[in-house]
Amino acid sequence: MKVKKRIGTISVVLVLACAIVALYMYIDRSGKDAKEPVNTVAEQIIAKNLDTNYPPTPYSVAEFYCGIVECIYSADTTEEQLEALVRKERELFDEEFAAINPYDSLLAATKADLDTAREKKLVFTGYVLDKASNVSKWKKDGYEYASIQFQLMSRSDKGSGGSYRNLIMRMDSDGNYKILGWETAEGE
Repeated sequence: MKVKKRIGTISVVLVLACAIVALYMYIDRSGKDAKEPVNTVAEQIIAKNLDTNYPPTPYSVAEFYCGIVECIYSADTTEEQLEALVRKERELFDEEFAAINPYDSLLAATKADLDTAREKKLVFTGYVLDKASNVSKWKKDGYEYASIQFQLMSRSDKGSGGSYRNLIMRMDSDGNYKILGWETAEGE
């Protein structure tokens, strides 16, 4: 009778040990297969696939663009992220605007702007985007256009301020609003 109890106890212990080892292996393997989470806003923007998930409205295009600008001017942005952000920015551009702003030129201009900002001790602090209801739309020469105003906020040793811009977009053949350019705007 004692032998049967021992065999039963040993069997239970072995089954429990196997279950624990199997659970450990499952947890360990699933942790390695899982992708590392995207942490920063820059990484989230870079990871967004605009071919399958393009912002659907002029307001959301402007919001995504302003998010890119905010990341470009962030002190935490790495060189690799900066290059990817400039590529992502160009994905928002209308074909005509992208043609006159090739990647290499846009990256060089962006780096020059960042150097100038550092020299002037100018820090980008954020943006203010008009409400979605403030989007202006019109048609001209068979194209549909939209514009929305935003303000880039900054501060320096001399104080805080901002510059107002109108973001001009044109709808492409896929029904996506693409950035055609921007112009300086009067602040409210």
